[in-house]
This record gives sequence, C-alpha cells and structure tokens, in this order.
Amino acid sequence: MSPGPVLDVRNVSVRFGGVAAVRDVSLQLRDREVVGLIGPNGAGKSSLLGALGGQIAVASGQVLLGGQDITAAPPYRRARLGVARTFQHTSTFDGLTVYENLLVSALGAQGSGLRGSLAGGRARRQRLAVAAEATWSRLREFELADMADRYGAELSGGQRRLVEIMRCLMRSPRVLLLDEPMVGVAPHLVQRIQADCARIRDSGVAVIIVEHALEVVEAVCDRVVVMASGQVVAQASYAEAMSSGAVREAYFA
Repeated sequence: MSPGPVLDVRNVSVRFGGVAAVRDVSLQLRDREVVGLIGPNGAGKSSLLGALGGQIAVASGQVLLGGQDITAAPPYRRARLGVARTFQHTSTFDGLTVYENLLVSALGAQGSGLRGSLAGGRARRQRLAVAAEATWSRLREFELADMADRYGAELSGGQRRLVEIMRCLMRSPRVLLLDEPMVGVAPHLVQRIQADCARIRDSGVAVIIVEHALEVVEAVCDRVVVMASGQVVAQASYAEAMSSGAVREAYFA
C-alpha cells in the first residue's frame, strides 16, 4: 500500500469579502514530489498558497499535513510542523550576512534566537554550535560558503532567492511552498534554482511551486495543477495539461 499524501487539500475555498478567490480546490502532494501550481493572472494561485501556508484564512474545507488537520493553525505553528513558504517578494534580512540569515532560521527551529543563544549558558552555547554547523553544512551544499560574510543588501535577486530557500530548509520542512521563485532572477541562476529544486525533492521534501515561466514548470515539476477563476481545471503531467482544451482556454481565451 502506498503511503498517504504529506499534504491533503480538501475542498478549500478562500474569500475576500464577497469575492471567492479560491473555490472548492482539492489536491494532494506526496513525499519527493514537485507539483507546479499554474494558471493565468488572477487564477487564485497565490491565494491558495497563502491558505496552505496559513497567511490567509480558509473559508471552508480542510488542509491536512501528514493526516493532521492544520486548517486553523497559524503560520508559525505550520512552520514548526513542517510547512515552509517563500513569497513573491524576497524577504532576506538585508542587515544580516548570508551566514546570519541562515543561523537565525536554524536557531528559530530550535526554539531559540540569536541574541538569546549568545547570552551564555552551556545549553545555549550547545544550541548555537549545532545551529552553526547546520548553517555551514547548508552553505556548502548550495556552494555559497564563500558568500557567508556578504550582507543581504549586497545580493542579486537570484542570490536572495537562494538564501530565502536555504533559510526555509534550515527548519527541515516536510513541505516547501515556493511563490514565483524565478521572478527577478538572472538566466544562469534560473538553471541553478531548477537543479536545486530537483535536489530538494530528492532529499525527501515535497514542493509546490507557483511559477509563470512554463519552461521552468516543465523542467522541474512531476505534475501540474492548473487553476482558472479560483478553480482547478486540470491535474496531470505537464504535457497532458498543455494538450487539454480546458487549459488552453484558461490561458488563451
């Protein structure tokens, strides 16, 4: 018997006032899977991602993580349970170095903080040592150890994206939600992030990616969920979805 989905979205709807941004959406995400969430502007993709990450309230339906109902859980609790999210606009800490950006996230995953861990005490020093080693390990994994002392404000758009993704991974998530990660990224770094997405999946993290660059979706996604007007119009492989009349109508009508 195959294991159940790591993320199970059941008939989820999102409303802003009287407007239904997401209507009765269901989808499943399994371990070691990258799913592309695609559709035209205004389809409800980012609203659905916000509902999964906890930034937007669910009007009806359920969100289950590993079988646990997290529909009403706030973002910080979802993060602790294993849901990490990036946003359309990068959120690196400009006044911190790349190393510090990751270290803060690692310490947060341990229920601590940078200032508190530096305040003294054996247990705190041990937490800091563990977090520091995890930070250097992640920097080496992403081949960014030579940029450890660069400040967030000095980074290019693509480098900021990489740091943001790495910061999410410091919390060892089960599910990673990526909201248009290729926006503002130079072509050579687009290819780099594509490869990183595949590696992240292979490490056991399930990924949902919202992306308008369909060539990226085709390259990195195992399958796609296509939305239009707040609803799912197709769930299939990229090739199957692109040959669907409903998908062509959603994009080109």
